[in-house]
Amino acid sequence: MTTAWRSVGDRRLRRPAGGLDEATGLGDDLVIGASLDGLDLAGSRREPLSLVDSVLRRCDVSAAVWQAVTLRQVEVLDCRARGLRLSVDLAQDVYLSGCRFDQATLRIERVRGLVVFDGCVFTDAVVGGDLSSVVFTDCGFDEAEFAATRAAGCDLRSSRLAGARGLLTLRGARITGDQSVAIAARLAAEAGFLVED
Repeated sequence: MTTAWRSVGDRRLRRPAGGLDEATGLGDDLVIGASLDGLDLAGSRREPLSLVDSVLRRCDVSAAVWQAVTLRQVEVLDCRARGLRLSVDLAQDVYLSGCRFDQATLRIERVRGLVVFDGCVFTDAVVGGDLSSVVFTDCGFDEAEFAATRAAGCDLRSSRLAGARGLLTLRGARITGDQSVAIAARLAAEAGFLVED
């Protein structure tokens, strides 16, 4: 049985319950209490879709288009999501670890609780919406673009931001002094400054 809570720094999020049923497919629009392991969901289309109290592990969701999605107490582990188009209406206590979101578009409308991306890669991806209760731990954003509507409280302190665009949309997000130096030139360019030696 899994622990009911996952700690992330001084915050925590509720995990899916133990004893999940093994699922062989995604279903139509509602998945509750399921463990999806190693499924090929590439190119799938879902609107709406609700995932509740479930785990996706080692699934391929590349080029999938999932719109009007609700995620509650969901873990997404070691999944491939190249070119995924994901629009989340509500995310509540969601943990994503070891996933590749290369060339993906992720938009989150509303967060309740906490959303954590841990060790994920966002090469050439677009990440937008309400990022105010989102934690990015050890993530890479090479050539990614942020399009945040809210970011106060977003935690990016252990992620690599060099090469990312749309940094001005992250107003209020938490970064380190070293990160601020690494992104200074990009921020200056986005703000319209002409930097001359």
